[in-house]
Formats: sequence, structure tokens, C-alpha cells
Amino acid sequence: MRKEAGYLYEFEAFRVDATERRLFCENRPVALPPKAFDTLLLFVERPGHLFEKSELMSALWPDTFVEEGNLAVVISMLRRALRHEGNDHEYIHTEAKHGYRFVADVRQIGEPRPESPSLSTKIEAPPNSRFLSAIPRLLTLAFAGIALVTAAVFLLKPSAAPADIRSVAVLPFRSLKADTAYDYLRMGLADAIITKLAGTGQITVRPTSAVLRYADTAADLATAGREQKVDAILSGYIQSFPDRVRASVQLVRVADGSLLWADSFQESPQKIFDLENEVAERVVQSMPVRLSEATKLRLARRDTESSKAYQFYLEGRYLWNKRTDEGLRRSIGYFQQATAEDPRYALAYTGLADSYVLLDPNWVEPASKAGPLAKAAALSALRLDGSLAEAHASLAMVYFYYDWNWAEADNEFRRAIALNPNYELAHTWYASYLGAMGRYQEALTQVRRAQELDPLSLEIVTEAGRVFYFGRKYRQCIDTFHRIIELDPNNARAHNRLGITYAVTGAFQDATREFEESRRLSRADAHLDGLIGYTQARLRNREVARRLLEQLTAEHDVPAFSIALVYIGLGEPERAIEWLGRAYQNRSSEMVFIMTDPLLDPLRSAPGFGDLLHRMGLQALSF
Repeated sequence: MRKEAGYLYEFEAFRVDATERRLFCENRPVALPPKAFDTLLLFVERPGHLFEKSELMSALWPDTFVEEGNLAVVISMLRRALRHEGNDHEYIHTEAKHGYRFVADVRQIGEPRPESPSLSTKIEAPPNSRFLSAIPRLLTLAFAGIALVTAAVFLLKPSAAPADIRSVAVLPFRSLKADTAYDYLRMGLADAIITKLAGTGQITVRPTSAVLRYADTAADLATAGREQKVDAILSGYIQSFPDRVRASVQLVRVADGSLLWADSFQESPQKIFDLENEVAERVVQSMPVRLSEATKLRLARRDTESSKAYQFYLEGRYLWNKRTDEGLRRSIGYFQQATAEDPRYALAYTGLADSYVLLDPNWVEPASKAGPLAKAAALSALRLDGSLAEAHASLAMVYFYYDWNWAEADNEFRRAIALNPNYELAHTWYASYLGAMGRYQEALTQVRRAQELDPLSLEIVTEAGRVFYFGRKYRQCIDTFHRIIELDPNNARAHNRLGITYAVTGAFQDATREFEESRRLSRADAHLDGLIGYTQARLRNREVARRLLEQLTAEHDVPAFSIALVYIGLGEPERAIEWLGRAYQNRSSEMVFIMTDPLLDPLRSAPGFGDLLHRMGLQALSF
């Protein structure tokens, strides 16, 4: 086929014998179809060369018109052969929208071998034997075609549209070098692909929070797939170089561990968006879904043209997903840098809104400071892109926690879910809202849907426990929090919620134990002090409760809601309602639950409580 056909070529454990047309790995033969071998010869003769697809097709099928899909089949066969004996190195890199590059260090061994006389001797054919002489070539082409079609059936059928692949988990990418500086990129790239796949509205994809547990471990794909209850697992490696980012990706069927497809993608750091688009598009193609043109355009859309803004956004999301006080504070800084780099970057404003939304409920910043900032960021995101489900969910939380605009909160949650039915955070937050509104069955429906989307999320299970709490289903509530603690004994929030449930059922000693455990596992906060004061008062340790009151009233940002809890425990409803009034003035996010929170049941018939509900636009409920 070429003048170098007599050479031997070696790279790592492989040897290519061009004369015998055989491939060996550690001196053992590796089966390779003819076209795949021809392709390998082209690669080893010119390692590092970028072969355009048209160049390869002209060399492999010089006199025949074939579709580009045939080349993809050949490349897939060759890649599978080079993974022989468990070797997972990627020798063939895909250059997006161009072609392929062979990146192995190839050594050429010896001089060309003399060709066999029997092959080099020219034999003249009889005048009327042209058709007969063509038969062997035609048979060869026919058998090669049959082999190619057969290979295509086995290689392309699973990746084209396997009927059993409808859900996927995207694991955090792993790095080939231990460098924590790129943790945000490993997790951020996975997060971006998750967001794009979820945006189809037809693929069930596990959210980022569900796969964080695999960020620092070499997860067994089959085990991870069973844990996540998905049909397929997307995993891969990422390498960052000064001039490019390379991702090697594979999609594996969980049921039998079979490889549906594997490929490598490479882009410059400035075009990392193209890389994530290509991976997401490849996954979508492997699913039995049909996307509208509008959805295809939305998936292909870039949220920003600034690679620097995108990097800041990835770092912000990486920190936000940790859900720690420090993570929330630091994420705000990165999201702000992203919006400074690209003032039209809607997703960055959404990230900023999400961080601000969680500040007051986590006792990081008061509602008076966090609320206006959260609302401004969410509205900025929607002005730039009204189709972002994430932005609608963020605005819904602002209306719920800070503005107390119940009707608009409900509308925005519904819009978010309509735009992306698989956005588990919208379902989780909506369940919290519905529980606060006394719509117990609807809240249960939403939190169950969130659990379907993210079966392993302890955050969602915690919300399910709170839904039971609002619905006065205390047995289910206690069982739920016990289950969380069995899985994660250091879950401070679960201990806190369990303690609250014990308190409203009169098990004050048990409640005190859980509150103290929560305090041991987390930083001290005013809300926890208020709960401890409440239980100490109910245990008739009134002096302890009074001392806690003094400490709380001496704080800079007086935690009015917590002080009200202590007065409830002391049996002083007038003072409790007085302090709830102050919490109302401070726009405390804890106030959104006063209509259904069992801790406040002793106040429901007290003078002034109904008026407080009325001022908040809520109604009295009977339990």
C-alpha cells in the first residue's frame, strides 16, 4: 500500500509488522480487521500528524464512495484493539470537527524487507480475463464490506439508541496527575455536562450533588451505577496542558458492564465549552431520545464566550456544592469575578443568587443583607436568559424566604420545573415551600420526585424528614432522621432535626442529647442555642434557659426567632409573640414556617399570633 510496507513499527507494548500485516501486544497477536490495520499503518508512519477525515477516507477507500460513519466504525475497532490486555491508554485523539491524531512514541525498526517474488512478479492476464481477474478483488471488497457492516452492528448499535439506556450518572472526571488546583475543572466539567444533559428534559441524569462522593476515589463503575440506580455511567480522565485540555471519556452500561462507546476530546483552554458540548452531544446521541430543534440549539448554546469567566464559574460551583459556610462565602467571590469578566453571563448570576439564598437559612448572614443581594442576582440572570430553570428556582427561593410573596414563589417553582423536570433542586426547594404552606401531600410528591432523581442525596432525605415533620407524621420523621444518622453519624443537621422532632413529642432528654451532638459536630449558631434553651425550659431548668436568653440578647445581630423559642419553652406566650414580631421586622427566613411549624403550636390560640399570620399573608391552620 505504501513504500514503507516492509518496516516494523513499535510503540510501548505493541509491534506492527507491515509485511505480514499483523499486530502484536507483548508478542501475542491481536486480531485486527483489514481496514483497521490499514488505518493503523497510516498512523504509525506519521505519528503526531493530524489526519483530516477526508484524508483518511481517501486513503482507505480510494475508489469507493462510503459514508463518514464507516470511518468512525474503523476508528472504534482500532481503539478497542489497542486497549488489548486491559491497557487503557488513549493513542488516538479526536480533533473536534477535523480528524484524528496518533500520539504514541513510534519507533521504526530495521530496513524494508524484500518483497516476496511471488507477490512482485507481474503476470499478464489473458485478453478476455479482466472480469475473472477482478473476482478476487471483488470478493475481498465484499467480505471486507460484510465485516465492516457486522462490526458496525456490534459497535454502533449500542451507542446509536440502546432502548435500555434512559438514565445516566456523570462521575467527576479524574486527573492523570495529582494536582488539587484542577479539582474545580474535574468537577466543573462533569457539572457542566450534567446541566446540559438535564436540559434536554428527556434524559434522567443524576445531579452534581449525587456524584460528589466519587470525586476523590477510584469508583468501581458497576458499583457506582447500582448505587445511583442508573442505566449507564459516564466517566473519564482529564488532562490540562498549557495549550489544551484533553478529556478521555467512556460510557458504560451498568447492567452488564459493556462499553457503549469511548472517545477522547481535545480543545484549547479557550474552547473548553466546545469540549463539554461535544461530550454532552455524544451522550445524547447514545440515548433513545428525539430532541426538538429548539432543544438542540439550547444545548449547543454557549453561556459565555469568556474562558476566564467560565473558569471562575466552575470554581464557584465547586465550592457551592460543598454547602459549608466557608464554601458559600468563597463561592460568592468566584461568581462575582465571573460576572465581572462577562456581565452577560446568566449562569454566573444564578450561581450568585444560589449562594446568597442559602446565607440566612445557614446563619451565615442575616436576611436583611442576603435577601436583596439574592433577588438582584436572580433577576439579572432572568433578564439575560428567561429560559434558565435554575434562575427561576433561585428567584422562587427569594420570593419564598425573603419577600414572602407566596403566589409568585409558587409560580416560579412551577416555571423552573416546567423548563427542566429533572432539576432535583427545584423539586426539593418546592417541597420545602409546600410544607411551609401546609400542602402536605403536594410536598410529599415533590420530595419523592427529588429522591427519584437523586436517590443517594442525604440533603433530599433530610427534606423528606422535614416534610413528615410539618405533616405531624412524627414516627416517619424520626425513622427518616435515624436512617440518615446511620448512614452519616456526623450529619449535624440530621441530629438537629431529630432533636426538634423529639422536642415536639415531649422527649426532651432525647432532644437535648441530639442538640448537644449537633453542637459538637458543627459551629455554634443562635438557632441551636434557642432550641437548647427551649428544651432546658421544658425540663424545668429555667435558670439555664434564662442564662441562654441573656447570651442571645447580647449578640450583635439579635436572633429574635431563637429568643422566641426560649420564651415558648418558658411558657410566656406574650413575650414569644413579641420576639416573633421582631423576627418579622428582620425578615428572618425562619418565619416562613410559622404556619406549620409544630414548635409554635402553643402560640396558635394566643392573642396576636393570628394577626402575625395575617400580616405575613398566611392563614391560620388547625392541627
